[in-house]
Order: sequence, then C-alpha cells, then structure tokens
Amino acid sequence: MQITVTVRHDYLSDTGRIAEQLTAGGMHVENVLSTLGMITGSLPDGQRAALAGIEGVESVDEDRQVVLPPPDSDVQ
Repeated sequence: MQITVTVRHDYLSDTGRIAEQLTAGGMHVENVLSTLGMITGSLPDGQRAALAGIEGVESVDEDRQVVLPPPDSDVQ
C-alpha cells in the first residue's frame, strides 16, 4: 500500500533520521520532503500501526486515489 508519513512540526530537523527508522520498520521510502515534513513510500499491509509509534511521527496515512467522471458524463 502507498502511504504518506507526516512528521511532527517540532521534529522537522529529524526528518532524515525518521525516514531511516521507517525503512528499518519495513517501509520502502520513495521521497523525503524535509521542508514539508512528509515522507512517502510503500508498506506491506498490516505494518502501518508499528510506524505510527516512531518518535516524531504525527500520522501514517494510506494514499487514496479519487477518479472523477469525465466532464461530458451524465453525472455532471
């Protein structure tokens, strides 16, 4: 599953260290956005709760995809 990890504001300077801990916890880290405090990547199902317990992690959220109907569809 694709996930986004949000780093707590007071831990922004530790984003790299947190990314290393996420990797050790089983996450495949794809992007580290230190300025925004976000780390994106993928994770096997069932391991999300363990990552939420890492110090400095605000949240671990599954990425969701939204598909809108075309503008000329009857729904519009």
